[in-house]
Amino acid sequence: MAMENLGVGLEGMNFESFILNELKNLNTRLDQVLSLIINDRVHFDEKWAENERKWIKNEQKWVEFKSYSDEKWAANDARWDANDLRWIANDARWDANDARWDANDARWDANDARWDANDLRWIANDARWDANDLKWIANDARWDANDLRWIANDARWDANDARWDADDLKWGINDIRWVSISSILDDLIASFLEFKKDNLKFDEFMRVKVGALGARWGVATENSYRSMLESILVKSFNVEVQNFIGLDESGTVFGRPDQIELDIIIKNGVLIIMELKSSISKNDLYIFERKVRWYELKFDIIVNRAIVVSPMVDRWAIAVAEKLKIELFSNFDDLHFEFSGRLKTKGIRFF
Repeated sequence: MAMENLGVGLEGMNFESFILNELKNLNTRLDQVLSLIINDRVHFDEKWAENERKWIKNEQKWVEFKSYSDEKWAANDARWDANDLRWIANDARWDANDARWDANDARWDANDARWDANDLRWIANDARWDANDLKWIANDARWDANDLRWIANDARWDANDARWDADDLKWGINDIRWVSISSILDDLIASFLEFKKDNLKFDEFMRVKVGALGARWGVATENSYRSMLESILVKSFNVEVQNFIGLDESGTVFGRPDQIELDIIIKNGVLIIMELKSSISKNDLYIFERKVRWYELKFDIIVNRAIVVSPMVDRWAIAVAEKLKIELFSNFDDLHFEFSGRLKTKGIRFF
């Protein structure tokens, strides 16, 4: 919705056009700053290309290492096959033992009278079986540990650090034979540390750039436009402008007592509460709506219009503004295309 009520009675003045022009100039300056950031990104793209070439060389070294490691694993598989044969033989012994126990059970059926005298012997025998159960539990634990080793082996080929930790545990007794492999590992770690160092420099650079941009064009821009609107409305349109600061003792807005700040415009009995922000999200709109309702309850008054002005509006905030009956003033080109037709018919104003 437009702000026609603010321009009533002034000949040759179009307040809405003035605001539109100022916001367009702000967007132009923001585009210039973003262009500088894009140029800086070209330099970092070249650095990324250089790192890509280094990683290709490292991949070649990994191929050589994998070939050698595959030979070692083949030998290890042969050892496991031999171990399986030993377990097969052990199973045969247990089958023979089971047969002996079956024969013994037949003997116990014929010796019912001797059970009373042999209770102590069975207690000792139970202890032996408990010990045997513990041995099987330990054996199961060994197989579980073996399964975990195979899972860890798969993960070692996906993650470099986990692969080398597991390999060090298994091949620790062969340090002398793995001197050449250690050299390859040192090269890979050095390459990774160099890449990590470059990446940290890039993150720090972008954090400083974006932080400076936000400080310069965010809060500073809000304060500048607030001062400009206050000066124009008071001197040229005979409008009362207040910067209200109060204490929400009940915690209605933020869930606990806190300070509330609002920009209030009064024209011929019409009460308008306005919010100027460099960017707006749906959470910001919910907070703004709670501030407006808190102000109405505190002073027992009705707010005629709730207005939010921002050059950057989150796409999810649009439906919230429509539901809460908050007027949005923003840059239409920055919003998602799928909302354009619906928003123009819902009374939401874009520049």
